[in-house]
Amino acid sequence: MIRTVAGSILILICGISIAQQPVNLPKPTSTGVVVPGRTVTLAAKIVGRVVAVNVEEGDRVEANDVLVAIADAELRANLSAAEARLRMEEISWAHQEKLAERVRSLREQATVSAENLDDANFRVAAAEQATATARAEVARARAMLDETRIHAPFDGVIIRKDIETGDVTSPGEPLLVLEDHANLRFRTSVKEQDIPSIEQGQTVTVTIDALDDLALEATITKIIPSGDLSTHEFVVEATLPAQDKLYPGMFGKAEFTR
Repeated sequence: MIRTVAGSILILICGISIAQQPVNLPKPTSTGVVVPGRTVTLAAKIVGRVVAVNVEEGDRVEANDVLVAIADAELRANLSAAEARLRMEEISWAHQEKLAERVRSLREQATVSAENLDDANFRVAAAEQATATARAEVARARAMLDETRIHAPFDGVIIRKDIETGDVTSPGEPLLVLEDHANLRFRTSVKEQDIPSIEQGQTVTVTIDALDDLALEATITKIIPSGDLSTHEFVVEATLPAQDKLYPGMFGKAEFTR
């Protein structure tokens, strides 16, 4: 409706409802890389000469496989000596207990003094403590012997080998690096404005360049709640489905649903 007021034209719009159209916001995207489910560096805990290395880089191993063997003759001898000491201490403890029992019986008959009984009980307690110490030494010797065999903690792939037969290990020295390739993940950095629309359990499409832009449906399993101070980006990880020829280090692009 048009109305003229004092030489001016006034346009009134009445009864017209303007429907708000939905805004199709673009889906958040980011680039990232495929990473292994787990990575562990296997190291030696003892000093010893390596007598066998049973794997090479690229080998697949199973949990509890023996990967590296270290000479154990000296440690086996230490264990045998500790076990012998334990047997002697147990015999001594049993003997002191029998003697103390006799003293207790005589004390009840008032044929020995209280001091005699105290001495007998002390010798029993000392023998018991010596036996406990000997048992601890046996446990320690067995634990040291166990360290001569480096086992795989989980199924995986050997990606680095830093030891050879004949080398001498030292405590903390890295020997092998093992990766879990059965549970690969996609790690990416997401812009801060996109983080509010991303949550754990959400599905994300990951496109792998090296596999002819193969699209995989992944599930977000981790969001690091602390952004980079310089880029203001947040690390997000998604678990990938099993896929042939998919390896850690491959580049890809993630597309998140809103």
